[in-house]
Amino acid sequence: MRLGSVVTDLDGTLLGPSRSIAAVDRRTLIELGARGILRVVATGRSLFSARAVLGADVPIDYLIHSSGAGIVSWPDERPVRVLHMAPPSALRLARELSERDLDFMLHRPIPDNHRFWFRRSTRQNADFARRLSQYAAHAEPLEEPPQIARELCQALVIAPPSSADLHAELTRTLSEWSVLRATSPLDGASTWVEIFPRGVCKSEAAAWLCKARGLGSTASLGVGNDYNDVDLLDWAEFAIVVGNAPEELRARYRSVAAHDQGGFTEAVRHALAQSDSE
Repeated sequence: MRLGSVVTDLDGTLLGPSRSIAAVDRRTLIELGARGILRVVATGRSLFSARAVLGADVPIDYLIHSSGAGIVSWPDERPVRVLHMAPPSALRLARELSERDLDFMLHRPIPDNHRFWFRRSTRQNADFARRLSQYAAHAEPLEEPPQIARELCQALVIAPPSSADLHAELTRTLSEWSVLRATSPLDGASTWVEIFPRGVCKSEAAAWLCKARGLGSTASLGVGNDYNDVDLLDWAEFAIVVGNAPEELRARYRSVAAHDQGGFTEAVRHALAQSDSE
């Protein structure tokens, strides 16, 4: 089956430690475009945050942002798809998280989802404090008890490294929503749990986009490095993780070089070779 699309995670996958795209990977993206292969970045970052690391000259076709809640064409940032959490659901979620005494943030609808309300727990949480400081200009304390009466993009729960079981617990108890796990991009150890309307995830957005572009009869390559890429990897015909992914993921999927050693390009070369030989 011919390779029709490449969907790659951003931080820790396409971006190196300096938050830039290596020259070899940029050339690979240009080559993919010349071959007529759809180039998509799928990130947990909001559009506001993605702009900080993706310039208008980055050779991609679409950006899936906010873990699939939004899709824009690139570089014009024309909205292609936006999903929100309805006010009644948002209020129920806010109260559920508050009753659990968790550290969380409730993000406004796209395109303003870099703005949020927050609630602190009674525990010390350095990673939560770090993110709150980073976005202080866009943060407001959440009133108690929560009185959310508008749409939301998502909730973000930040838990210490010792809370690895939190994702499984919230997935089980918050079945009304889509519950995604990620490793903190700030300290590289804390657990981030992102909660979206049911069905929101990178793979669902990628599948919708490929269908909209008429690519149903072609194969897709998914490239990632963390737990929030698992659904994307399971969806793609070719699933590859870069060498800096957790050992658990490297054991589960084909792995290539790390994100700062041309891993993305190696993944593309493998998928092209496989698709060309079939």
